[in-house]
Amino acid sequence: MGSELDGVLLLDKPEGPTSHDVVALARRVLGVRRIGHAGTLDPMATGLLVLMIGRATRLATFLSGMDKTYRGALRLGIATDTYDRDGVPTGPARAVEVDAAAVEAGFERFRGTITQVPPVFSAKKVRGTPMYRLARSHKPVSPTPTTVTFRVLRFLGLSGTDVTFEAQVSAGTYLRAFAHDLGDILGCGAHLFSLRRVAAGPFSVDDALTPDDLIALGARATSRITPMEEIPLGIPTLVLTAAGTHAIRHGRPCGLSEVATPGPPLPAGRCRLKGPEGGLIGIGEVQLRAPSEARPVIRPQIVFTG
Repeated sequence: MGSELDGVLLLDKPEGPTSHDVVALARRVLGVRRIGHAGTLDPMATGLLVLMIGRATRLATFLSGMDKTYRGALRLGIATDTYDRDGVPTGPARAVEVDAAAVEAGFERFRGTITQVPPVFSAKKVRGTPMYRLARSHKPVSPTPTTVTFRVLRFLGLSGTDVTFEAQVSAGTYLRAFAHDLGDILGCGAHLFSLRRVAAGPFSVDDALTPDDLIALGARATSRITPMEEIPLGIPTLVLTAAGTHAIRHGRPCGLSEVATPGPPLPAGRCRLKGPEGGLIGIGEVQLRAPSEARPVIRPQIVFTG
């Protein structure tokens, strides 16, 4: 059954705790076990964690796939095994003989869609085991290159050996790998020194609670949860008739004649489905040319009970 605790809560993670630590705190304060997050942050990173509570965990496909926006700094001259300041230097410090123009030229190599090799010390799995566990056990690890997109990458400044930047990236992008790879391009090595997530999709860290805020609010923190019906997913919303609602709730497709608002024509693709009373009943897909149907249909993909 649904409850007032189904939805999204925004938290501002401080430096130090893991994302799992923050989720565990939310579970204790809210008294809810079913909580996940839509994208992890390393212990040294700070900023926005989007917590999915209760039935909202079923929206992980949408929320975890959102673009993320960060502000950070990388330090030139030293590369580390984890690609960040928590790692062990892989060699002695190197001379840094680059200027702002060279750094900007290096940034240009990353803008757009690129192939990135994830850090060995990361949560990505190899045959079911996180790579960082294999690396810590001194077992050989061969990360698989992935395709990521830097939609925005701004060079903000160079002060001594520190480079500040802002980046909007696709889900799964490692800014640690960006720092390491930039150091290779510049010929002096580099590692990520600080990182703060300021946005994830439509969500902003400006609207987030700190862990101390969460503890102080206690049960009253439920007022800061965005309910299921209001979570921005970036897809159209369709209100179904009672007959359409009954069909979707039982896992069956419904026809376009069972859409109350908006009426046809409807765009093909995923949509949020609400019942006549306005409650979220699921996520569906409008198929204008359904292979096994004589007419266009809306097929359920995620169905919420209660």
